[in-house]
Amino acid sequence: MIEAVSFRLRSLRDRNGWTVADMAERTGIPKRTLDKYMLRSGASLPGFDALCLLSKGLGVSLDWLVFGSEGASPSVELIVERASHAAGRAVFETILREFYAKNGAIVSGERILNLTPEDWAGAVGDYAKEEAAKMIAEGITYEELLNWRNKKLERVHELFVDMVSELLPDVKLPTNLANTKRGTGN
Repeated sequence: MIEAVSFRLRSLRDRNGWTVADMAERTGIPKRTLDKYMLRSGASLPGFDALCLLSKGLGVSLDWLVFGSEGASPSVELIVERASHAAGRAVFETILREFYAKNGAIVSGERILNLTPEDWAGAVGDYAKEEAAKMIAEGITYEELLNWRNKKLERVHELFVDMVSELLPDVKLPTNLANTKRGTGN
């Protein structure tokens, strides 16, 4: 673990073109101490307080700093998925609301509600960022994220079954699909 933290600190320094003095200024950790953390062999392991200062000062997650990509990946992916879902839903609800309020006149040329696709992408990105920051600030757990994903997948499955039943009323669905629709299955 010590070598991994040391490697990540050196990698971050090199990738950003920082000097150790730059890193010391950003983190408030003395240059000499940072040098010890970044030795190629025999490096010192930063304590918890130092790891927190490094994380905040260098703009990386504590998970990444300590564990690398393996430690943060599943929960980060779920946070991104949930934040993106919330952002997409908010945008499409806005479009639908305006569509009904304006009797369908929401598209003009290459704009939707007078916004370009780039404007919409920026709005979705900003909203997703806010949602992700809120989840992180509230300390959302991996278990909560998995529960959310499972509920979302169940809902998508229900919508699929309903759509198939509506489009193809004469088709008999397999029992496992049909039971889900009627609430008697999984």
